[in-house]
Amino acid sequence: MLNTTERRVVFVLFCLFTVGCAVFEGYLVRAVVENGFTGAKSLGVVLAGGVLVGCGSLFLRLVSKTFLRGSITSDRLHRSSSERFRIIEDARRSGQDEYQTRMQLVTNTLKFAEECLRGWVPGSHFEFCVFVDQQQPYLFAYFDSNHDVNARSMKDREQNPYWYVEKGYEVTKLLKAPTSHPRVLQDTSDAKLKYVFTSGQQRKQLRSSILLCLDVATPCALVISSNEKKAFPESDPEVLSFVKYIGSLVRYDLFEGDFIREVRACKPALFDETNASDLQAVRPSRQRSEVKAPEPKRRRT
Repeated sequence: MLNTTERRVVFVLFCLFTVGCAVFEGYLVRAVVENGFTGAKSLGVVLAGGVLVGCGSLFLRLVSKTFLRGSITSDRLHRSSSERFRIIEDARRSGQDEYQTRMQLVTNTLKFAEECLRGWVPGSHFEFCVFVDQQQPYLFAYFDSNHDVNARSMKDREQNPYWYVEKGYEVTKLLKAPTSHPRVLQDTSDAKLKYVFTSGQQRKQLRSSILLCLDVATPCALVISSNEKKAFPESDPEVLSFVKYIGSLVRYDLFEGDFIREVRACKPALFDETNASDLQAVRPSRQRSEVKAPEPKRRRT
């Protein structure tokens, strides 16, 4: 990345180059008008005109990015930081349980992400999900462009700990085989992806998604979806860097104080501990059976 001085130098050089092309184009046009058309002059006019069009397009993009697009690090970041401080203070004063506080902090981060991505990447409706637990995935926090904090699938998951796994949600594949590389789905309707939709409404709202595993050792995931195709271009380093930044904020609130390992203890009714307890009961017996008894010593004759 260029520093401030280097960016100014590049911008000045770009302006000088554009002015030079414009002067050269004007000279060629005047020469053609006064002296008539020639092959070389006509070719020069076309080439210079093409360069001017390209420079003009690039200049408009720079102006739009610099002056027209809202900055993601100004008012939005200030509001998010203030809200985060308020959540922590209110929890301290009221004695709110740790689970509720962590969920509010993560939801506040998702709200900040929605405010930044809306108008930056394609789409008019975005959904943000944070999933925890590798074996029995649970939607820990949710936020969308309608400012809803509860997804329809949450009630189904409350009745069945394996609901997301049985429905074939894409995030369960990531949790089962975690990787640090973001998984980008440019078109969820592509038959090759075999993306599973649970309803027609979901098919309209989830046209493209990006999935990020927040920790490989203790798998949990951030999922961001848009109702437009190709909303998260892998060639745009700024978008990917911002998504990773949001993932880092979420990961901190989940792992600080090792909270991620206490989720089941906080919400035991949402998890099936039968298999885990059976496994723990079986392991000691297996270990005892695997220990060979010492062979009796042979008496000397």
